[in-house]
Amino acid sequence: MLNLTQNTKQQLKISSKQIQWLNFLQHSTLELHTKIEEALTENPLLELEESPNNEFDDDVLNASSLSEKSNFKDWDEIDEEGSSNYNFTEINSSSSIETLQLRQDTSLLDDVLEQIHHLNISHKQAEICRYIIHSLDEHGFLPYESDDLADDISFAHNTFVEESEVKEAILLIQQLEPQGLASKNPASYLFFQLKNNFSSLAEKSKVIIAQYFQEFANKQFDKIMRELALSEDELQEIQKLILSLNVHPLHAKLLTTSSQEYVVPDYIIIQGMNQLEASLNSSSLPKIKINEPVAKNLKQQFSKNASSFIQQKVAQAEWLIQAIEQREKTMQKVIKTILRLQKEYFQSGDVQLLKPMILKDVAQIIDMDIATVSRVTSGKYAQTPFGLIHLKDLFSEATQKEDGNWVSNKSIQQVIREIITSENPKIPLSDSQITDVLKEKGFPTARRTVAKYREQLGILPAQLRKVL
Repeated sequence: MLNLTQNTKQQLKISSKQIQWLNFLQHSTLELHTKIEEALTENPLLELEESPNNEFDDDVLNASSLSEKSNFKDWDEIDEEGSSNYNFTEINSSSSIETLQLRQDTSLLDDVLEQIHHLNISHKQAEICRYIIHSLDEHGFLPYESDDLADDISFAHNTFVEESEVKEAILLIQQLEPQGLASKNPASYLFFQLKNNFSSLAEKSKVIIAQYFQEFANKQFDKIMRELALSEDELQEIQKLILSLNVHPLHAKLLTTSSQEYVVPDYIIIQGMNQLEASLNSSSLPKIKINEPVAKNLKQQFSKNASSFIQQKVAQAEWLIQAIEQREKTMQKVIKTILRLQKEYFQSGDVQLLKPMILKDVAQIIDMDIATVSRVTSGKYAQTPFGLIHLKDLFSEATQKEDGNWVSNKSIQQVIREIITSENPKIPLSDSQITDVLKEKGFPTARRTVAKYREQLGILPAQLRKVL
């Protein structure tokens, strides 16, 4: 007998269009510009609107006025005192917008390989050198044993390579520019830089590098002075010499080729007389539209299959245009809400005035999903009177002070930074001592929380902050 059962369950399904929209929201201004350029190339029915603002400068973006359509006058812009505290305003199109260079990497791999061609060595030796160079890590170190490399090279080139040949190749590479490439670790590289220095100070430095490198790195100065019978003045001079050397042959990632990357602000925030003024930095984006005459002519001249293709391209163009408009509206709503919630911070730039704020707070005010707010703020930067800021950094959890008030975790991190900045570098404060100072200031915080915040700030523990 056939048994039928019925049950109900809740299941969240996101359509492909919703996923496409959320991914589109995440684009920064530069990424959106690239996407528009690609669409103009791929879609024959898209064209640029005739506008003087269609030229895009990769180095400096200029903000221009927002249209009446994008000026959200229907929002409640009056604060408790009855005055306006934020507004979308016209910004002079000639004003310069700040850009932040993330990094500028230079490839040295080809330069090092090119030097191999000029060495008076056999073809086999050259191949061994090339293999070793390609085995270097991002700092220029060679973290492999010679015998292992000999086996690997033998297998890769189907020829027998002896360990002595690998060691000879390493010595050759270490004489190339930059010198010291293929050193095994930082200690061996420091020793390499001092090998031709035979002064008394250098000889003592070599002993410390060879026998007490870990203690020196961990700033266990008392142990070094005691076991080597050094005075504090002598160790200070040795420390000064060692610290004057390079830590590694290459800066991180110099072995790989990478183009320059810049952060261009997506929002511009200005402090007016009595209000915060904000705009989107989208005026320099290409303005696009559907070429209606071309679409009409193509439909009349070509077959039914071609007409279907044209309809598809028209639909894609319409979606892109609507997505750009909706993106601007969503971004305006989000930045306007953030300005209202963080008014005191944007007026002064003082991190301690940041209020606790999470994505959910903004999402509830503008009646949108948390995922939408996340994508509108992640990877988005705002230019303010006090510099470029990442909008994601404005969000933080809340901590309750002893007086009952709630403060942002960012405020506590700023206090920790100030405490460490003002400490005695010869007797740095431990995490437990910082916890006690925070408690005195009215911030009851656990020691493990202090350690977590200190690491997030990129500050070393007390032992490694100690100086002679």
